[in-house]
Amino acid sequence: MTNFRQIPAVKLLSNQPFRALLLSNFANLNGVELRIMAQSWLILELGASQIWVGAATGLRVVPAIIIGLYAGVMVDRLGGRVILIWERAILLLLAVLTAVVVVSGTVTLWQIVVLSVVSSAVLAMGMPAMQSLVMNYVPKESLQAGNSMGTLAGSLARAIGPLTGGFLIAAYGLGSPFVALIALYIVSLYFSFRLPKSEPKPAKDTSALQEIKDGLKYIKSNPVLLRLVILAFSIIFNATLVPIIPVYARDRFDVGETGFATMLAAWAVGQGVSALWITLKKNSERKSPAILVSTFMFIIASVVFALSTNYILSLLSLALLGAAIPIWASAVITLLQTQSDPKMIGRVMSVFSLSLQAMMFGWFLGAWIGTIIGNAEMMLIGTAIYAILNFGLILTSKDLRKL
Repeated sequence: MTNFRQIPAVKLLSNQPFRALLLSNFANLNGVELRIMAQSWLILELGASQIWVGAATGLRVVPAIIIGLYAGVMVDRLGGRVILIWERAILLLLAVLTAVVVVSGTVTLWQIVVLSVVSSAVLAMGMPAMQSLVMNYVPKESLQAGNSMGTLAGSLARAIGPLTGGFLIAAYGLGSPFVALIALYIVSLYFSFRLPKSEPKPAKDTSALQEIKDGLKYIKSNPVLLRLVILAFSIIFNATLVPIIPVYARDRFDVGETGFATMLAAWAVGQGVSALWITLKKNSERKSPAILVSTFMFIIASVVFALSTNYILSLLSLALLGAAIPIWASAVITLLQTQSDPKMIGRVMSVFSLSLQAMMFGWFLGAWIGTIIGNAEMMLIGTAIYAILNFGLILTSKDLRKL
């Protein structure tokens, strides 16, 4: 029993603030994944092409860039809890609006795209807060486990959200997932209020714009952080295959909305197993080898998925692809947190959060280029660029290889 209690994941779950953060994020991430699945299928049902599936997510990066950087400053000024509560309250209002237009039958393509873009901009507010709050509630020696548990929550959400959406659509129609979205954001907001209040920080004389500039200069002046940030943005090319999944489900395999949800779930199960393994294992001193292993896994999985004409083989490749994500993410996030000045952590993590938003642009890029040169060819090119960036940035830096 003593050994069991010493497992990092078990120790962290006994921590009430971290547990509340985890549950809040879990409900929120379920909402994100449910919305993506439902709106992707809705767009196809409205008669639009895969370009619009990508646009509904990819174009969200435009407002998110400005809001994400500003959110990092606000986290450093006000603390993550305040920002998180505001983000989830606004997401709840947007979920109500989306449900109204879909359930009423008046929904149009432009409404879905606009609501998706606005929702993503709001999500950009909360991402730096989520990452910085982990450091507030988790001791440094358990930081990797804490980050991995956050990834595990996201992985479970990617399994539960799409599967729930698929079954709701099949049973109750296209409006039902958007009604369920409201309930998820209510739960997320409830647990956000349960986070402990932080002490107010001294007011600063500098403007928010100047603090954003200071944060970017800080990253640029630190060679390791700069490479890690560029590494984070490489997921643009990792994400180009995502808008192809519903297209393969409908056109290549003819498995319908539940088959599409199963493909997303296979991806999520791979993430969940991998993230669970990381939370249970002993903390590793070095993180860069994990990034390289993850990159190799992604290369194999994405090449197989791009070329596969077998549904089961595609599910297995998506599971392997998913398994690579927590290994990469927990290593990169932990390195960014541990290599940053605590006074700058909000701004550093806001730039990392921008990479997650840029990943959405990769969805649009993949959908667009796939229509021009072919989906398989597009995925192979994206995989090659992603591999070159990951291996190149780490192997050419002695300092980063040591970490």
